[in-house]
Amino acid sequence: MAFVNLSLLLGGLFTAIPIVLHLAMRQKPKRLPFPALRFLQQRRETNRRTLKLRHWLLLALRCLAVAVIVLALARPTVDSTAVAGWLLSAALLAMVLLAAGCLVISLVQRKGRLLSGTLSLVTAILLVALGANTIAALGKGPRVPLGDQRAPVAAALVIDSSPAMMYRFQNQTRLEVAQETATWLIRQFPLESDVAVVEARSEPALFSVDLSAARKAVSRIQPDGPREPLPRAIQKALRLLAADDKARKEIYVISDLTRSSWEDQQTGALREALEAAADVTVYVIDVGVKSPRNVALGALRLSAETLAGDNELVLETDLRATGTSGPCVAELFVEQPDPDRPVIVDGRTLVPQEVRRDRQEVTVEAGGATRLQFRVPGLPVGLHHGTVRLVQEDNLALDNVRYFAVNVVEAWPVLVVAPAGVESALLTEAIAPFEFRETNRARFQCTVVGQGDLDNQALQNYAVVCLVDPQPLTPPQWQRMTRFVEHGGGLGIFLGHHAAETTSFNSSEARTLLGAKLARVWRSPDRDLVLAPNRYDHSILAAFRDQATSVPWAVSPIFRHWVLTGLEPDATVLARFSNGNPALVETMRGKGRVITWATPVSDPLRPPGRVCWNELPTSEINWPYLVLINETVRYLAGTGDQKLNYGVGEVARLPNGTDAFPQRYDLFSPGDELLDVTAHQEVLTVRITDRPGAYRLKGFRGGPVNRGFAVNVDPRESDLRRLTAAELDELLGEGQYQLARDRDEIVLEVGQARVGREFYPYLMAVLVIVLGIEHLFGNRFYGNAD
Repeated sequence: MAFVNLSLLLGGLFTAIPIVLHLAMRQKPKRLPFPALRFLQQRRETNRRTLKLRHWLLLALRCLAVAVIVLALARPTVDSTAVAGWLLSAALLAMVLLAAGCLVISLVQRKGRLLSGTLSLVTAILLVALGANTIAALGKGPRVPLGDQRAPVAAALVIDSSPAMMYRFQNQTRLEVAQETATWLIRQFPLESDVAVVEARSEPALFSVDLSAARKAVSRIQPDGPREPLPRAIQKALRLLAADDKARKEIYVISDLTRSSWEDQQTGALREALEAAADVTVYVIDVGVKSPRNVALGALRLSAETLAGDNELVLETDLRATGTSGPCVAELFVEQPDPDRPVIVDGRTLVPQEVRRDRQEVTVEAGGATRLQFRVPGLPVGLHHGTVRLVQEDNLALDNVRYFAVNVVEAWPVLVVAPAGVESALLTEAIAPFEFRETNRARFQCTVVGQGDLDNQALQNYAVVCLVDPQPLTPPQWQRMTRFVEHGGGLGIFLGHHAAETTSFNSSEARTLLGAKLARVWRSPDRDLVLAPNRYDHSILAAFRDQATSVPWAVSPIFRHWVLTGLEPDATVLARFSNGNPALVETMRGKGRVITWATPVSDPLRPPGRVCWNELPTSEINWPYLVLINETVRYLAGTGDQKLNYGVGEVARLPNGTDAFPQRYDLFSPGDELLDVTAHQEVLTVRITDRPGAYRLKGFRGGPVNRGFAVNVDPRESDLRRLTAAELDELLGEGQYQLARDRDEIVLEVGQARVGREFYPYLMAVLVIVLGIEHLFGNRFYGNAD
């Protein structure tokens, strides 16, 4: 507890005035002759006791009134969190005085031992309770010193700049409201204050040079770029304030309290930090909307980022509604290829013209989600930028549009090498079905040759070479394959019964590509040996990730496979069989890669004269094989590296071979900024992806070369669900922060935290009660005396 006017407590000496007046103005008894002396003597003793009790009671009330006046003028204050404890102490004190008064009356009037004993016990219990509660209230002293409200402070303004803060309500975004509130707060700080503006970004927190610089820092805040959870920004502010020497330290967190900006995996870290920083007062200023209304497009899911041939592009997304329902229209636009654009004309960036290719109209329900699917056939060869947009506008514009980029190329040439008698059609029909070839929708253009014709093939004309159940190769052939891979080609080796002569396959030239040694053939007469991947993080297996536990590998048993041992240092096992032996092994060589299958993909169901090695391609449910073999060949073709769609703040990396692409590009970003980008070690790296939209790269190599990628905001950023009071208490700790929703509440909370909660109103109420009782008792006593 503190006192605004501590010196006025000396006025407590004035409580002696009623005592002096009482002693000085006592009436002297008058002597009157009267008969029946004995009776009068008894009556006289009774009246004397009654009058004495009345006088002492009035004296106590008058002294109490003076004490209350003095205490009220001294303006005692306590921390706002301790008000309840002190009010309880005051109530217990009143009860103690009442019980003590009743006890005195019972003793004076000799009401009996039982009543006096009971009142004594009650008074003692109340005294113990009063002492315990007062000690507890003193222990809950203020987190910061109470005193002058205009004393300099060390303050950190933690401003939420997440995309959800762009929600517009009453013609203002939540970020604009936060900036106005922060600017107003800075104007309230004393000139000598240290003020820091902290954003939820990776930059360190620093104090501004002065209040003017702090206001400028607030005005520059934008919702662009990567960010970190808001609790971590608050921890940065705590660390900054810990190094400041000012007695009063305050943190103002200005946020719309949406869950997306507060989510942090380090649960409890902030609460513990606030508990340790007992000298810091935290204010949470809510600038959000209690019942937001929004319709949002979710993340786009593309059938492929690189299309080969005349394949159809399929896009899916989810349409989610918050606080609203009704019909919604979404449209898909794709830009027309234009080699001359983008180009800057008269200070404006001209981009290729976009054409609407699809339109979907659906009805959404509040709190629900509706799936949308768009189909875009017939895209010509080249890079295409596109968008999916909502026709109607709402209060949060950033999730009404999603951007995408897709690259269309000619079908990848694949050379399939198979010895005589090997059924290569199980591979070629899986990756390039006859129907797809006839309609130019096949992603791969397969050329099948016998192994004896391998030396006559120009390998540089192919993206992928597949050795299907190969016979032993000569050392020059292995070396030629190595050079093909090192120059960027993809090699698939599907081992089968022709590898029985292991000398060639275990040579140093072969192991450079295979990545392992062929030890022996594993035989499983039963149908219990199957392919059993345990991880799906590789590009080849990523297609199974969403249904990893339900892939029917068991219906495609493995009867034979090669046991691969002694893995090379640069070899990686991508998948294993259920017996733990490697099934797929990847080896990187130069710019290319090799995938080795330990079992073939060319055995018919009943091969003549020998046992079938597996039923992967021939099972009644063979879609896992079709997906796996297509993803294997696609990965070997290098399309797994062609990532064209990124999130905000994610570093974009595009392969940039010197034999096909220029080294330097002009980067046209969504903010109409023109930047220069240069490839390094055949990789084009773009780190500035702060804004969502289409990023266009334009270079020259015998003519214009247009490349690019798309950037989108994470859909979770537009989740407008708000934190509940319990969730905020869990994050910050109950009682460790003050919550305000407007400027009046801010003024009240800050004033109470800096000066404390005054007892002046309560004391004045007590004074009125005491004076009323004194007046009532005085009239009654002296009236009866008259």
